[in-house]
Amino acid sequence: MEWVCFPGLVASSGFDPGALLARSYPLPTGERARLRLLRQSDAAAVRQLLVDAGDVPDELEVRRLLSFDPRHRIAIAAATPRPRAQALLGAGAIDLIPGAEPDVIVVDPSCGEALEDLLSSALRARARRPAA
Repeated sequence: MEWVCFPGLVASSGFDPGALLARSYPLPTGERARLRLLRQSDAAAVRQLLVDAGDVPDELEVRRLLSFDPRHRIAIAAATPRPRAQALLGAGAIDLIPGAEPDVIVVDPSCGEALEDLLSSALRARARRPAA
């Protein structure tokens, strides 16, 4: 089965960063993907995403992606439920500075540009949000 990720109209619409992590986004297979903060337990899945994307994961790169001060930087994962655990479909990070661009976005190759656009839009929306 080929996995194709499709965030629908969400990627092109404005995000409400306050509700960013509170909803899920449809995949064409009928499954849902949820955006959430990356956590240390995602290390192996992040490494695998990097390998699948053709990158050689550097341990420092993985640690920087997983270890962030949420007052200055955010790292988001796109995950979908599986029978025994969540599957990580993508991850991205951005510094929380107005006008910042995501400096890391990696997605499962089967998800392609649509999931990349979803993560990118979500990260930019969060960077535009004033600090709490």
